[in-house]
Amino acid sequence: MPQHFHVRSEQACLHITISRPDAGNMITDPMLLDLAALIREAGEDGGVHAVVLRGAGGTFCHGRERGPAPGGPARNAHDAHQRMFKRILDVYAAFRACPVPVVAVVKGKALGFGCALVAGADVALASREATFALPEMLHGTPPTLAISALAKVAPKTIADLVYSAEEFDAGHALASGLVSRIFAPAELDAALQRLLERLGSFDRIDIATVKRFIATGPSVPPDIMSDLAGYTMATVKSRSESYR
Repeated sequence: MPQHFHVRSEQACLHITISRPDAGNMITDPMLLDLAALIREAGEDGGVHAVVLRGAGGTFCHGRERGPAPGGPARNAHDAHQRMFKRILDVYAAFRACPVPVVAVVKGKALGFGCALVAGADVALASREATFALPEMLHGTPPTLAISALAKVAPKTIADLVYSAEEFDAGHALASGLVSRIFAPAELDAALQRLLERLGSFDRIDIATVKRFIATGPSVPPDIMSDLAGYTMATVKSRSESYR
């Protein structure tokens, strides 16, 4: 079992809970490697239809724990990328490559890297009391890595998050596309359960097809997107139907 993560399988879903509640569920460098590996392994398991990521103790994640770079100071830009930044980017890449939806369940604060995890998830369900922020500029760091995970969020919201370094409420996060839906705290778990039951009833290849199409289709010209939609549907449906 990876340290500082509680992992369980239930109803065709892998549940991953960040478990450092006394430290605001901050992510250490070794935890980055473990989280990416957990997501990749879930994607390779044909029985998994969704991955749920949440934080223990009433909050989501207060970001990454700051400390000395693993292996000492970087010798050059390439060394810094490979030893320091790649671990972060590999987590975002694992989210994108996972063939099933990654569902973030957000209570409390999602700050810095935690905010980026929410943005990188396919679906994010949040408590009305949740807050979100990218405070890196306060520490002298331009958060380009986190911004790379916020591709689904309105650009003006990203700029405001970065330059103001203020915490946004759940309503603002919903309006800008950072989260999918918001619920009263007492209703959040029931909403997640409904989503997981629905995902568990779907064909896994259909789930993966939709995730890939959402990621790819909107980035191509409309005529190409239309052709892609048609050929994708024809390919998927041909698994169970014959065409004459």
